[in-house]
Amino acid sequence: MKKLIITAHPNKKSFTNAIANKLLERYKNSEIIDLYDEKYKLDFLIFEDKRNMPKNDKVELIQQKIRESEEIIFVFPVWWGNIPAIMKNMLDTVFISGFAFEYWAEWKKELLSDKFWSVIATCDAPANIYLENSDWTWVNLKIYFEKALFWFCGIKMKDFKLIWSLREKSEEERKEILENI
Repeated sequence: MKKLIITAHPNKKSFTNAIANKLLERYKNSEIIDLYDEKYKLDFLIFEDKRNMPKNDKVELIQQKIRESEEIIFVFPVWWGNIPAIMKNMLDTVFISGFAFEYWAEWKKELLSDKFWSVIATCDAPANIYLENSDWTWVNLKIYFEKALFWFCGIKMKDFKLIWSLREKSEEERKEILENI
């Protein structure tokens, strides 16, 4: 199963990038798209007509890599309770009508229904902020990926992991997390 790892952290020495590199090492048939790498870095989306979204070589390259993969693994830090803006921009720019879905009659046609998605997100906040009974919970991120974004495209959830209280983790604890990813 070919895995595409999409990561979004500006610090190459971050724990987020360590996770992405560990996944690359673990899954032999995989590759990384680092959204901060100039090869994949997208301009923010600007368009005049949402039915005629602009494309460029970078968008088409990312779309091709998604087509070739069976699982897309998103690895990112949670900032202000959400995904980084650079990742949101990639989702808005790449997962567009004609690539990820089409409107069909009064409904939608899923164009990526042969794919799976996983998320591994990191954050410094403690677990109680993200528990399901919290008013602003990590489940909202899960719901965003599962129901708002990928349900529409037909991509099925494989896994959703949140690594919390990262700031408080020792080097030994971080090594253990990486070994168990």
